[in-house]
Amino acid sequence: LTNKVAIVTGAASGIGEATARLLAAEGASVCVVDLDSEAGKEVVRGIQSDGGQALFVRADVGKGSQVKRVIERTLKTWGRLDILHNNAYWSRNASATELDEKAWDRTLEVTLKSVYLGAKYAVPAMRESGGGAIVNTGSVHSLVGFAGFTAYDAAKGGVLAITRTMAIDFGPDIRVNAVLPGAILTPAWDGTSKKLRNRCADMVPAKRLGAPEDVARAVLFLSSDEASYITGTSLTVDGGMLARTE
Repeated sequence: LTNKVAIVTGAASGIGEATARLLAAEGASVCVVDLDSEAGKEVVRGIQSDGGQALFVRADVGKGSQVKRVIERTLKTWGRLDILHNNAYWSRNASATELDEKAWDRTLEVTLKSVYLGAKYAVPAMRESGGGAIVNTGSVHSLVGFAGFTAYDAAKGGVLAITRTMAIDFGPDIRVNAVLPGAILTPAWDGTSKKLRNRCADMVPAKRLGAPEDVARAVLFLSSDEASYITGTSLTVDGGMLARTE
């Protein structure tokens, strides 16, 4: 990714952090986007200490004006944009009868609307740079339902659908794909018991929970020229979770 410029949202921790660090290690200049300024700036410092190029922009990716500002800051700093990883999410889990309407709206805003907003402002910049790649973080929830995940499942199902539509709309110079993580050990698992983690690991053929780096490597591949004939599809990174029929 030498001389490439990337934006990674939700990059202060978890999958986003791992992706930002990996893209930078592969030569890209990376704009780290998150609402958590302290953690986001720490990611930038880590990239810079390893010899990479990075900047932090605090933004709520569910707001169009703030997403536009992210693109503008990136272009002002590096003059181009090649890669966008729409990774940020927000969620509250409950059945439709129990879920608060504001929680539904916020989940869809950050998890799904942000993908639309990212493309809206990033695609023109990518075309000015000669093309690019968008990778959206979906989930195994994009393909199957889980009890109580009403808004999250709706949002992640939408991420997969919008990925296909964007690939059609923006080809051939912009490729758009999705990664679908399974049970990945991110800060979202903080506070869960070892027993629960072991039970979840035993459910998958890989017999372990995934690491953020497992997903980051998939994002790297889909972002790179090695995936030049791959668009409008998804890469599931779930340790074999969805291979189960029971």
